[in-house]
Amino acid sequence: MKKRIGISYTKSSFQNYWDWFTKSDLQNDMELVELSFEKNNVQDILSCDAFVLTGGIDIEPSFYGENADYENRPDRFQTDRDLYEQQIFEYSQKQKLPLLGICRGMQHVNVLMGGKLVQDLGELNEIHKKEEADKLHEVKVEKNSMLNEITQSSIGNINSAHHQAIDPNALGENLMISARSHSADATIEGIELKDKKDKAFMLCVQWHPERMEGKEESPFSKNIKERFLQEIRKTNMNKLSVINPATEETIATLNVDSRQSIDEKFKLLKAAQPAWAALPLKERINCIKRFYDLLDTHKDELAKTLTNEMGKPLQQSYNELNGARGRILFFIENAEKWLKDEWINTEGATKEKISYEPLGVIGNISAWNYPYLVGVNVFIPALIGGNAVFYKPSEYTALTGIHIQKLLYQAGLVENCLELAIGKGDVGGLLLELPLNGYYFTGSYRTGKHIAEKVAHKLVPCQLELGGKDPMYVMDDVENIEQVAAAALEGVIYNNGQSCCAVERIYVHEKIYDPFVASYVEQAKKLVIGNPLDKATEIGAISRKEQIDFLQNQMDDAKQKGATLLYGGRKLAGKGYFLEPAVLTHVNHEMKLMKEESFGPIIGIQKVKDDEEAVSLMQDTEYGLTAAVYSKSFERAEKIMKQLNTGTVYWNCCDRVSASLPWSGRKHSGLGSTLSYQGIRAFVQPKAYHIRG
Repeated sequence: MKKRIGISYTKSSFQNYWDWFTKSDLQNDMELVELSFEKNNVQDILSCDAFVLTGGIDIEPSFYGENADYENRPDRFQTDRDLYEQQIFEYSQKQKLPLLGICRGMQHVNVLMGGKLVQDLGELNEIHKKEEADKLHEVKVEKNSMLNEITQSSIGNINSAHHQAIDPNALGENLMISARSHSADATIEGIELKDKKDKAFMLCVQWHPERMEGKEESPFSKNIKERFLQEIRKTNMNKLSVINPATEETIATLNVDSRQSIDEKFKLLKAAQPAWAALPLKERINCIKRFYDLLDTHKDELAKTLTNEMGKPLQQSYNELNGARGRILFFIENAEKWLKDEWINTEGATKEKISYEPLGVIGNISAWNYPYLVGVNVFIPALIGGNAVFYKPSEYTALTGIHIQKLLYQAGLVENCLELAIGKGDVGGLLLELPLNGYYFTGSYRTGKHIAEKVAHKLVPCQLELGGKDPMYVMDDVENIEQVAAAALEGVIYNNGQSCCAVERIYVHEKIYDPFVASYVEQAKKLVIGNPLDKATEIGAISRKEQIDFLQNQMDDAKQKGATLLYGGRKLAGKGYFLEPAVLTHVNHEMKLMKEESFGPIIGIQKVKDDEEAVSLMQDTEYGLTAAVYSKSFERAEKIMKQLNTGTVYWNCCDRVSASLPWSGRKHSGLGSTLSYQGIRAFVQPKAYHIRG
């Protein structure tokens, strides 16, 4: 896999930077990537192994606490570029990746490390400011600097095209001067890290090595580029390939977080959280309101990314975004009510109240099947409550995680209050080793159990939203069998059955069993399977390749034990992970299909003689997430629902989640609650006040 050099886009002479790296330089092991503030392609930052920060117009003065009114200022600043390149710089430091800053890039590094700029060189512009062509002058290189080692020179000729410079009285933290103008002005021409221990290569120069005359021979261009390329070839980033399950094509390659980068991100979260928590609750809610709006503004891009990553039909991606916005709106409208101080006793000598304080920095290890719906259950109320969030999106939907982070910062979230952990399960494991103040996981029972055991000694909140083997019972008094069969089918196949609360087993009263099965199969045969981006598609691709073998194993086991495959179950030929929805009858609880979580568009339909047998079979499970009953009579259905040991029960509906109600599992389906007011208070801790005046 080629190493990638990210070059920040500039509207002035960008091609010069690109062309500086020749085919001979790149050979067969490197490639260039345009990192554009105009495109805001943040995901590409996370794929690069090194970075070049280029020249261009002045940095917006508020970044270093100065006034915007000065001589030679541009007509307009590019604040979007400043913010975007800040992300590049911060990412390079977190991941310890080589960075080369040129002209404006050098000044920006100084600013980002706490330094300031001389806003205009005044008379010295005669030496430094470009007119028709770059100015030329000598530069003096500091002894014992890395730049001196690289150039093997103490004095050299360089080109100049700037009217600003680094303020020598306000050098950024841990920076040293490596070169100055050799004229009397001694303008700073190069900087590097002072303490280089455990740091990546970073060199910044004020001149333009990419376009200087004689750059092919000059050590102030040639040697710098060669050293930069050497440092890049030393990097060894683990890579994560994001695969489109419908085409099996790699749609992105991202850098995987290491133990070091995870530790760095945790430090940033811990340092940033108090400032976010100190904001008034209304300001935090207003930030989330802006995020709510941005999800709608960018819905086309977000939906397409989600479909390409996860394989669900495009309309279902839009539905997920709409559903997530609905949940966010619930938090926006209800958070203040449930997080404000509660006065318990205002009479007598001692008054009493309860306040709700943030936990601190929480970990959110999220799921791939509904990354927006599952994610907002956690990171939205956590942020509203004043916490910082270490968010690990699934490796299957990492690009969606990047979109989420990008839009939250665009909405005004305090910098470094939501950091991403990119990678597979081993990266999630690194989060468990951190001293986080709470752990919130969505996924399998096996992983959830491991997390609970791993963090138990920390005595911090641990919430687990795990799987299910959710049953549906269809009573003999239903009036419209076709309608109920349609509802059951949607409960089974929506999102390709990849839902924690999908219907995974159906029990039907013997009096209506045959017509129900016939209607279910007839409707299943009409489903359109194919390209998830096609509007007509109802069944997209299975998200994980290995899941097809798992589902077929369940079906084979059932058939070997006497089940009948009435329809479907075939893997479609050609590219992509496509599986026909399957219907099996003559099933029983000796079969994996009826006992183990499937997480796919397959179903076993079992005949029962009465309500008592139905309840017995519905209860025969290690899971306890949801259960549905279809009947004309609420009284009859309620009698059954009260007996079911599940966090949610449905009458005449299924596979449904409401922000107003707690979402919780029992037994192997989880621990704790999200959503409702309980899901708001799950991310804060009460403090009791005894107040005696």
